[in-house]
Amino acid sequence: MVDFAFAALVIMALVNIGFWFAMRIRLMRMDSARDRIEWLSLRSGDDVLDTYAALFPNSVLPRYCRFVFWTAIVLAAVGLCSVAIQKALRG
Repeated sequence: MVDFAFAALVIMALVNIGFWFAMRIRLMRMDSARDRIEWLSLRSGDDVLDTYAALFPNSVLPRYCRFVFWTAIVLAAVGLCSVAIQKALRG
């Protein structure tokens, strides 16, 4: 079960990376010639998500990226709590 969950997280992360590149490249093409390269490295992730959601309101990409982010945070918190509980019960 743990192997399946880990594999699912890895697949979600790889898809998320692909979506990030797709969003940045699409924003780079939409922007003026002087700010194009800035979308590849200098803009923050929130800036990319907000700008992309504003330009393409029906797109799933920003929602998926936020979902993956919060899923990783929640799973890390659950994992940390489970380790702490296991150590407390053994102690």
